[in-house]
Amino acid sequence: MKYLASIALPVMLLCDVVSAQVFEKIHFFPETTYVSPFAADAHAHRMEVENILLTKNVHASIGGAFPILNVFLVDRNVQASCGGSVHFELRPMGQAQIVSNDYYVDYLILDVPWSDELFVRLVSGHTSHHLSDNWYERLHLASAIRYSRDYLKLFCVYEKNIHQQFYLGADYAYIFTVGGQRINRPWTLQIGGKQQIAKWMESLLLYASVDIKIRQEAEFAATNTMQIGIAFPMQPGRVLRLALQYRKGLDERGQFFPQHRELSTIGFSIE
Repeated sequence: MKYLASIALPVMLLCDVVSAQVFEKIHFFPETTYVSPFAADAHAHRMEVENILLTKNVHASIGGAFPILNVFLVDRNVQASCGGSVHFELRPMGQAQIVSNDYYVDYLILDVPWSDELFVRLVSGHTSHHLSDNWYERLHLASAIRYSRDYLKLFCVYEKNIHQQFYLGADYAYIFTVGGQRINRPWTLQIGGKQQIAKWMESLLLYASVDIKIRQEAEFAATNTMQIGIAFPMQPGRVLRLALQYRKGLDERGQFFPQHRELSTIGFSIE
């Protein structure tokens, strides 16, 4: 017992020193993310409401990305985050008022800085898309299908600030089903960015943004989005955007796979 007591204290002190050194390298719940949301990406994690022009239909999303910790690993201050959002479309004048719900959950987002303005982003997540209102099937407007993807993403992101960004990456769906059938076309390529055009005073910015997705699941059909708007910086790392947007190409709502769509919207988002 005396022998055990003699070694217990040094071991406890060593554990305290090691744990202190480890936690010195970890910063929990940082206030800002390294990489801001992709402004023109239809399924970025954010709060958004858009009116589809020339109709009373509304597209909206609820969600966000939340940094969990910064940790110093292999000479890099890596940031780990998680994110989630639901995207839906409303048709308030029809019998089937809520058209579809698209759920996106990123279990893990790792942002690795290679320089002050260049980052590598790794993402692991899941998405499933659903018809929200039984009226759609009762009116024979569409038939519900099972659309789900489990994916891994790899992006290279250049970001000077939340108004100047360029990204290029790929999405690989390691489990992908449509209508209960396994789909063996897993790749989605994505490129885009945003750029500040003009600045008035200290808090009013004119910007333009673009996002292009090329999907192997639909014979490499593309979804092209262009956006122009005004940004109002809020608290550090947050911004309010008022934007006019044009989107054309493959419909990103899985319940309407593989239809194409063209629409313009005007609305606001909080990132």
